Amino acid sequence: MSIETSRRISGIKTQLPPCCLQIHEDNTVLIGTYQLEKESGTRHGSVEVYKFDQENLAKVSTIHTAGAVLDIKINPHDSSNVVTAHSTGNLMVWKYENGSISEINDMHIFEPDTLVTSIFFSPLSANLLLATLTTGESAIINIETGTLTMLHTQHNLECWTGSFGEVGQLQNVVYTGGDDARAIAHDLRTNEMIWSTNTRHHTAGVVSILSPGPNWNSSNGSQIWTGSYDDHLRVFDLRVTDKVNPALMVGIFPRALKEENLGGGVWRLIPSKVDRDDRVLICCMYDGARIAQPDSENDFSVTRYFKGDHESMCYGGDWTNEGERVVTCSFYDNIVQTWSPDLIE
Repeated sequence: MSIETSRRISGIKTQLPPCCLQIHEDNTVLIGTYQLEKESGTRHGSVEVYKFDQENLAKVSTIHTAGAVLDIKINPHDSSNVVTAHSTGNLMVWKYENGSISEINDMHIFEPDTLVTSIFFSPLSANLLLATLTTGESAIINIETGTLTMLHTQHNLECWTGSFGEVGQLQNVVYTGGDDARAIAHDLRTNEMIWSTNTRHHTAGVVSILSPGPNWNSSNGSQIWTGSYDDHLRVFDLRVTDKVNPALMVGIFPRALKEENLGGGVWRLIPSKVDRDDRVLICCMYDGARIAQPDSENDFSVTRYFKGDHESMCYGGDWTNEGERVVTCSFYDNIVQTWSPDLIE
């Protein structure tokens, strides 16, 4: 299948470098920004709120934060609940209402020199999320009580990403990826490691992981997709070779099914929000973005490419609720662009 270039719809400039974004179900765009002051070495940021004005984005508000924003997530169980991850060891909990946000809680959980690199909500609980840290550690946090449980096995370098298992026995599993080129599966019942990949699987840091769920790739529930600094998107089978009772086993390495060089570091894997739509938005850092989708049990295809004005690191992106538009941001050029996953240039 040929890779067509997607059509750009509009673009805006942000005041501070955009690092992450999420699109609310009412098509409000929430953007987290990250500014490093070179002289002092301090980091600060903001949460910017935009609304679609026909094809363009119009700014609604900006709330400045003491720490830079590395990740922003809308609670899938309650869309009025938003959480941001910061460079100062804290999570901020926000209330979303009618296109605006207000602070509910500023949770200072980790040391102030620790960066919370990513957060992921549990598919089973509205109050639990996974947080990953520059210390190489990761933790399950209850945002209602402020309690946390550290996962026993940490990465040797920065931990950049994670994902909850969502189907069958994998609901007891959480995955993390780090700069040490490892993806680690942890058992949530014991918080201990099930398995860890090594440099035979990834040749650079693991920075994105996507697990099948009820609304994405549900027919291939024993797989995960991973993205790496080595520019490759990979599909792994987590089962042992047992056709009668395939199972996830302690110490059994996942089996690589396919890998493809996408020409840029595979920083984010973001599935479409539309039911029975298995397309995935891929933010490819220094080479724009891609759209890919599973083709069969062992394969995927990349169908769209987009770069436009993304001259620097493409870090954040999301789909509109109907799946007809995508918004992506790139860091050093302060650019946010809206484009079509369907229409081509």
